[in-house]
Amino acid sequence: MKKIFGLLAAMCMFVACGGEDIPNGPPPIGSSSSVAAEPGFSSAGEPVPASSATDPSMSSSATTVPVVSGDYPAPFKFYNSPAYTGLALTPDADGFYDMGDVYKAVPKTSKIAFVIRHSKRQKSTGTESQLTPIGEQMAKDLGAKLVGDESFYYASTDFIRTRKTCELIAVGRGETANVVTWDGIDGGYFLTVPSDTLDEATAKSGGPQKQIARYAYGELNTTSALGQKLSTYFHDLYERGNQFVTELIVPNMTKWDARVSVLATHDVLTEPLIVFASNRTIDLKFYQSPFHWVNYLSGAAIILDENNRVTVLPTKGDTNGWMIPSQEIDESAN
Repeated sequence: MKKIFGLLAAMCMFVACGGEDIPNGPPPIGSSSSVAAEPGFSSAGEPVPASSATDPSMSSSATTVPVVSGDYPAPFKFYNSPAYTGLALTPDADGFYDMGDVYKAVPKTSKIAFVIRHSKRQKSTGTESQLTPIGEQMAKDLGAKLVGDESFYYASTDFIRTRKTCELIAVGRGETANVVTWDGIDGGYFLTVPSDTLDEATAKSGGPQKQIARYAYGELNTTSALGQKLSTYFHDLYERGNQFVTELIVPNMTKWDARVSVLATHDVLTEPLIVFASNRTIDLKFYQSPFHWVNYLSGAAIILDENNRVTVLPTKGDTNGWMIPSQEIDESAN
């Protein structure tokens, strides 16, 4: 494909929690009206409007978001890079953008939605799992990097750890959060089946995290019976990522009562979202040594400027965008 914009040679795309964090069931897939010959494009290769978001609170009229094409391989045309919008941002050596840097660099005429994994939590699973002392401090420290003269909008899944993450980020900013519970960012967004089905299918192969990572990088072993089964358990990464941004997040950004929003979810969403946002260039390959997995507070920044152009960047809220679960500090003995 010929280059459309030479300036977009390094474009970034748009970004939930490991197998133990998977909430039950994905939200329904959005309208397919935004998917033509290629996701977000008509058969003639022209951008098409985003359809209404799957969130029931959305009205029938959706924001039209132009998609900027570039010289990326089929089947997906990526969104614009920081260079395209003139943002003075540089990723770290791993490809992540610091959330504090993003917040400072984006002009006040643009809206930002940070979709992130919750902070460090107890090893126990389920909706009642609490943040650890380290996790609480991590969230506060992130909030301190996001201090500004405006209030944020906060939403989370119906889990204590995601809600508490939002509340403590707000504390770090010096404000009190009114956290909205929103099923739109349910961790199972990229799944076609309930999470319990994925858990059961992967129980004998080490759990779902490794297979979620394989899916995200297009490396499911479809020559095996398990791989063939799992290939039906996930939506197409690029089509679903495109939907997440254009049909779910962007239309809601125009309705939330704040310029900046923090949406706390789980690693089963943010793992594929980060891979999507980086065009599979960031290493979160949990199935390969050194077994990188999405870190706490990592995710994606979705930026909507005054001209309705969308930039999606893989982001980190902690020192690293990735983690090695086996090296995680055990706070249970403290």
